[in-house]
Amino acid sequence: MSTPPELEEVQEDFNMGIICAQQVLAHFADRLGLTEETALRIASAFGSGMGKAEVCGCVSGSLMVIGMMYGPSGPCPRPQKEAFYARRDAFTEAFAKAHGSLQCRGVLGHDITTLEGMAAVKQNNLFIKTCAPLVCHTCALLEEYL
Repeated sequence: MSTPPELEEVQEDFNMGIICAQQVLAHFADRLGLTEETALRIASAFGSGMGKAEVCGCVSGSLMVIGMMYGPSGPCPRPQKEAFYARRDAFTEAFAKAHGSLQCRGVLGHDITTLEGMAAVKQNNLFIKTCAPLVCHTCALLEEYL
């Protein structure tokens, strides 16, 4: 079990362009047998709800971790697959309960695919004020499901 990343470190990573999904997956990279560089590359397309304000990058990064730790690597018995899906579903339900949504637009309260939404997020510095603490919370929450 690891401790969640420090908020200041997460904020600094955001300022350097390391997005939420990357930060979550990279936090668990050692336990997954990944280098940090590999984790950052794998998760690089998943921030900001895959750029569409859809599934939050923290959720995507977390599901990558769950998949790498428990996901079937080929055909498997139905009970094994159902146990894996139950773990996935328990995590996503807990995340949605804690943050009101699984979607980036729901968590931020703005649709970043619109000019107005992105302007509001930038004006209010929500990537730092909302997303950075969310990375920390997500890493802590994910520990409960590993």
